[in-house]
Amino acid sequence: MNFTDKHIVSSSSSGQHKVAYLDWGNPKDKPIICVHGLTGNARDFDYLAHDLVTRGYRVISITLPGRGASDFLSNPLDYNYSQYITDIFEVLKVEGFDKPACVDWIGISLGGLLGIQIAGMDDTPIKRLIINDVGPVVPKAALEFIHKVIKEPYYFDSVGALEQRMRATRGLTWGPVTDGQWRHMAVHNHRVLSDGRVTYAYDPKIAVVFEDAPIGDVDLWQMWENISCPVLLIHGKKSMLLTKKIIKMMRKTGVEFDLVTLKKCGHAPSLMAPSQIEMIEEWLEEA
Repeated sequence: MNFTDKHIVSSSSSGQHKVAYLDWGNPKDKPIICVHGLTGNARDFDYLAHDLVTRGYRVISITLPGRGASDFLSNPLDYNYSQYITDIFEVLKVEGFDKPACVDWIGISLGGLLGIQIAGMDDTPIKRLIINDVGPVVPKAALEFIHKVIKEPYYFDSVGALEQRMRATRGLTWGPVTDGQWRHMAVHNHRVLSDGRVTYAYDPKIAVVFEDAPIGDVDLWQMWENISCPVLLIHGKKSMLLTKKIIKMMRKTGVEFDLVTLKKCGHAPSLMAPSQIEMIEEWLEEA
């Protein structure tokens, strides 16, 4: 199944930058916007997008700036929610999806946080929201751990060595992932440096925004309470970001939502396993 590489040009305090995205499927089919996690990119959705297209969906998978094929930003403080949302709306505008309730949304972690914020807006373009393993609040301890992991660059002699680290760090949390899928992730989540070494395909400076102010809980409860569209919440049972306590709090306020807990996953389910893809497709058919 083929896709089209596209990009738009957006603006930040640093000037103009490219935001890359992949366009899967027939332009006349039902549109779904997919947004990755903190260190991911659009290629993380390849397996899911392939299946969704066969079900009559058009998938727009966006790579946020500082990752993958999108430009890195000169001012690292521009790696923030406001900039990401600005860039996303530029993509939606170009594709004609800047009207109320016209797209579905699938967001992994950071992509889920952005989905909560956009779905909570007046006249939101989101008509159905799928959030993968994140809620309206992210605990301080989880943010500190994430900052510690991403602030240091990692260097490897080969893509295979990077893959081995990915297996070691994600293997207990992402759920069932095949050898081919690990290789796929390594190939599309690496970049080659001028000295020939390999590193991850994200800008380590995305961590700077964590350091600009004291790290505290991320709190999007007000936006959560504004959401009125159908919501599916995917929960990795071993997750440190989406805890049972947070889910209970979500039940007490805001929109009612469907919940699926994946027992063998932490943060965050890969959305590559056939069972996970089927679960998403079934919910979309019924919601």
